Amino acid sequence: MTRFLVSLPIKKLRNMPLTPEQLAKIAQKDAALPAALKRNATTNYYEGYFFITLNTRNYAPILSFITGRPDAPDDAPDAPACEYTELGRKVMAVWQSVPRFHPQVEIIAAEAMPDHFHGLLRLLPGNRKHLGRMVNGFMIACTHDYWDTLDIKWRDMKKDPNKSDRDASRDWYDRDHTCSFRGPSLFVRGYNDMEAVTPEQVQTKLRYIREQARRALIKGTLRDRFLVHRSCTARGWTLDTIRRGLRADRFYAHNPDRLEHILRSLLPRIPMLPAIVSASPTASSSASPTASPTASPSASSPKPLLSYVGCNALLSAERKLPLVCHRSDAPFFERQRDAVLRAAREGAVIVSAFVSPKEREIGRLLLMEQLPVIEVCDNGFGDRYKPSGKSFYACAENRLVQISPWNYEYCPDLAVNREVCLVMNELARVIAGVVDGWWK
Repeated sequence: MTRFLVSLPIKKLRNMPLTPEQLAKIAQKDAALPAALKRNATTNYYEGYFFITLNTRNYAPILSFITGRPDAPDDAPDAPACEYTELGRKVMAVWQSVPRFHPQVEIIAAEAMPDHFHGLLRLLPGNRKHLGRMVNGFMIACTHDYWDTLDIKWRDMKKDPNKSDRDASRDWYDRDHTCSFRGPSLFVRGYNDMEAVTPEQVQTKLRYIREQARRALIKGTLRDRFLVHRSCTARGWTLDTIRRGLRADRFYAHNPDRLEHILRSLLPRIPMLPAIVSASPTASSSASPTASPTASPSASSPKPLLSYVGCNALLSAERKLPLVCHRSDAPFFERQRDAVLRAAREGAVIVSAFVSPKEREIGRLLLMEQLPVIEVCDNGFGDRYKPSGKSFYACAENRLVQISPWNYEYCPDLAVNREVCLVMNELARVIAGVVDGWWK
């Protein structure tokens, strides 16, 4: 059997179906990858703009260090910037050299942060190499530079000392550079990619890269404002409250069985406090719309939990008002918008999920005028989460709290259905303690 396989042409070997053991090994490797590092089967990885993120092993801060003041202008001598280490300079040089090996690649921008790398590139029409092949080659080259920095003589190493130099040269190309016998890898296995489809998205990624140093300084200086508070409770936020939110839809109000079915389908996404808990006040952290500590509940029924990021003082503000734009109120939108803006200018904190186009329009106006906002999010928060875009600076300036009733789930195109919106709108009403028709 071995002789038969050796005599087969390479093309026939490649076209042979995988054995169940091989398929199981592939599935095992895929399962070990974080969701953010898995590929999207619907994306064309041979053409287009891609934003790449690579993390160093154990998040080691060895590529650069941040200098400057977070409030300095971009053109000032002390403006925020990344000062590259020797290894960081080598990584940036390798990135710029990618088109030498892959002519169908156009390098647009890059930044080497202390513990991760961002790169923006374009795969030109006619490219025949998968994005993953190019990124893997880049990671291997960076790992080789890392070994050089550590003074590892990796070029002279052989797995089998009895092999000739010619035969041993094949061992230089590790199939998985993160498990090489020569030395430690620079980056963890896998990478995160995000496709930028429109020119506006490309410009957004460019701004993101340019602002990385400033954002890192702000987050490092104001850690408390970007801390993710988890497993928090809120007065009035119960499963019965979620049912009440679903009953805002007349279909569910008149179909109790269907309502319970939908609630059961949502439960895997909702973090819950177990039914049997300790009565000790230190058993769990808690936050309420008033942000005052409370003892852990001792009720027999499970209780939904919340997570939030941002200024705790906004949660305890005396006047909070919900923003929910119903389709039935569309003819009166200008009146609702003016009432919301007027109340926010007078000191009220606006609470909303900002899902509908009308809500998002008001949300943009609130951020533009730097007015306080509590945003109910449609997903939980990852371990390294921070708000993006203008929301980041609003959070740094104590003008924004993001709160979520959901477990974190990585999905670039997470669908927000009507039931999710109903739950988020009900949470906005619970936090505010006011009905959403107050503006009428």
